[in-house]
Amino acid sequence: MKNNYRIPLIFLLFVFFFIVIFGDFLYLSIHKPPNYFPPKTYKKTLALRGNILTKKYTVAKSEKIYAVSINPVFIDPEKKNLFIKLFSIYTSVPEWKLKKLLRQKRYVILAKVDLKTAQNLKYLLKVLDKKRVFISDKKTGLRIGYSIEDYAYKRVYPYKDTLQPVLGRFRKDLNRGENGLEEYYDTLLAPKSNGIIKGYRDVYGNVIYDNNVYIKHAINGKNLPLNINLVLQRKIEKLLDLQKEKFQADEVMAAVMDSKTGKILAIASSNRYNPQNITKKDIKNMKIGFIRTLYEPGSVMKPITFAILLQNNKVNPYEVLNAYNGRWKPEWRRTPIKDDEPFAWLSAENAIVHSSNIVISQLALRLTNKEFYQGLQNFGFGKFSGVDLPYELRGYIPSMQKLKYPVFETTTAYGYGILVNFIQLLKAYNVFNNQGIEVTPKIANVPSDEKKILSAKNAEIMLGILRKVVLKGTGKAAIIDGIFTAGKTGTAQRSVKGTYGKTYNSSFFGFANDGIRRYTIGVTFINIKAKWPHYFASSSAVPTFKQIVDIMINQNLLKVNNAKQ
Repeated sequence: MKNNYRIPLIFLLFVFFFIVIFGDFLYLSIHKPPNYFPPKTYKKTLALRGNILTKKYTVAKSEKIYAVSINPVFIDPEKKNLFIKLFSIYTSVPEWKLKKLLRQKRYVILAKVDLKTAQNLKYLLKVLDKKRVFISDKKTGLRIGYSIEDYAYKRVYPYKDTLQPVLGRFRKDLNRGENGLEEYYDTLLAPKSNGIIKGYRDVYGNVIYDNNVYIKHAINGKNLPLNINLVLQRKIEKLLDLQKEKFQADEVMAAVMDSKTGKILAIASSNRYNPQNITKKDIKNMKIGFIRTLYEPGSVMKPITFAILLQNNKVNPYEVLNAYNGRWKPEWRRTPIKDDEPFAWLSAENAIVHSSNIVISQLALRLTNKEFYQGLQNFGFGKFSGVDLPYELRGYIPSMQKLKYPVFETTTAYGYGILVNFIQLLKAYNVFNNQGIEVTPKIANVPSDEKKILSAKNAEIMLGILRKVVLKGTGKAAIIDGIFTAGKTGTAQRSVKGTYGKTYNSSFFGFANDGIRRYTIGVTFINIKAKWPHYFASSSAVPTFKQIVDIMINQNLLKVNNAKQ
């Protein structure tokens, strides 16, 4: 009988002790100490600058930097060395530096880390907490570890010098973009407002997202999509690097534009820099030569003059003029006008094909000063091009008063006494490949303005003449089987301190069409110092143009089988 009572008694005692333990646990869980206060937290969430991206790649992005802070009084003195060793491994902060920081008795920032390291440190925090590295707060009873909070952001350029100097850079000290697209679209890209999170936190410092939490989301800057084809861009940059060295030029520039839309698919320079590692020698490369290098264009100006004549009904492409065997000395000039190729007679269109200064000068004299001046302005010379880059120089054209004088009118007609930039020429030439319609070049994927400059008929005439330049004239090196190519060369002597020396700027502006897609392509060598005859555009800029078109064919931007011949 005694054994029968013993079993229920043991069971009752077990139930009693279980109730007592559970009651204590429940009491401790809901009962607040006299000095207890809720563990609240306040976190700032940093708004980021918008990214700059192409269709497939991000060329500029913002990455958060996180501050890791702690109050050293909450680290168990006996386990401080363990904390220092592990924290140093995770962050690469030297142990000696951590020891110095942890001597303080207030919150200190131990490290500033990137997102990946911050995530690893959150895992480490749990490991350290399990090892009881942290001491409990007397007020809350919670163990206080380190906190990880938004601190700042850094601008990252994953492809280093690609698309520079057009891309520009972010100036952390000024908190804005500097130069290039970073500056032009600074208002769009700039972060709008930081966010706030208020609420209770857990032992690891994380916000508890319950009904008590208050969240104001950060408003980041907007992303900027570009028209740039990054693969094409990089391949052209590598080509220009080689051409700069081969032809001993100060800079080589090239651009590819969709003739219909004005979208710039590539805008490459041989002079680039890495915005994350700028050296003293890089400073000169920060200049955007496409809009800030002004130069006399030389013979690439002749088609513009011819188009103005056509639009004013002042020329018949097939009429024949005296070419004076390559040397013409009118009474109003001190020195004769000369041609590289001597011809007795030339048709008007062959003045473009064979680049005759003499014939184009005679034709230009048919224009009144007002017609010529307005024609130049209509083609965008002496004006800002509207391209989305800052600090463009609009160049110079002779005044209407100066153009009354034959010497100014004729020299302007074949590209001297006028200053232009690369983008102005690209935009002007595009009119010939777009049925007489001018479109504003755009690097970012934003709307482009358009305006009728030439009749479609006159644009077609000009396109045909520029095709003959490639087939019969100075642009023969641009012939590509199965692709319609056309354009005009220009080799202009450079004026140094008012005197024309033996250095040159060489250019080729033209087109590559396959019957479906139409592209306007420009190539310019600045201060080319290669020996004769390699400084001529026919030997430098034209072959470079051809290689760019070959790259486009390989990238399926042009299809040979659809070519218009």
